[in-house]
Amino acid sequence: MHPPASLDLATLARAEQPDGLLAGFELRELPKGHLLSTPDSPRDQVFIVRSGRLRVYLAGENRELSLSFLEAGDIYTTHTPTYVQTVAPTALWVMETQAFARKLATDPSATPAMMRVLGRLLANAVTLIEDLAFREVPARLARFLVGLAKRRGQPHDNGWLIPLELSMEDIASLLGSTRQTVSSLINQWEREGIVQRQGRHSLLIHSLDALKERAPQSP
Repeated sequence: MHPPASLDLATLARAEQPDGLLAGFELRELPKGHLLSTPDSPRDQVFIVRSGRLRVYLAGENRELSLSFLEAGDIYTTHTPTYVQTVAPTALWVMETQAFARKLATDPSATPAMMRVLGRLLANAVTLIEDLAFREVPARLARFLVGLAKRRGQPHDNGWLIPLELSMEDIASLLGSTRQTVSSLINQWEREGIVQRQGRHSLLIHSLDALKERAPQSP
């Protein structure tokens, strides 16, 4: 029996054995800092993240620009003009692209989930380009936090609680900034009563309206 059309790749990826859609995939475990692919890499593979985290980025002579971070349930390919590197110990289900294309031809149930992931990656890239072209770092960070609150925020007595699973350095990389600048802005907004740190991995937003004022929608 085929999986449902609303296939949850994050749940599927946690399987212990390759079965159903995962049949034919090979499990690979990679250490932190492993460079999985580069723009000129000969590899042409599709992978589903089982656990861990990878960074998708562009690199020039003196600068790197993060496009997205891939986590459990995300699907991507090594055949792109980007670098893909693990930023934590990571496990992947891997298959050659041609074999995966043949699998999709007979079982298209993964297509909606794939389109959601690829759509998010494209949206991230467009937002990054727009922000770098038209917005200063405070507006970029405010937009990032507002977006995170909309997607994953939990109502709280004093505002919205959002997860910060990425480090300050990772967030800065996504925003085309530096860790020092992002940390300084968070500290400033904390003094102003807009946000409040809740341990190392979450942030309480006291005033979404204040952040939205710092994150205009139109350039």
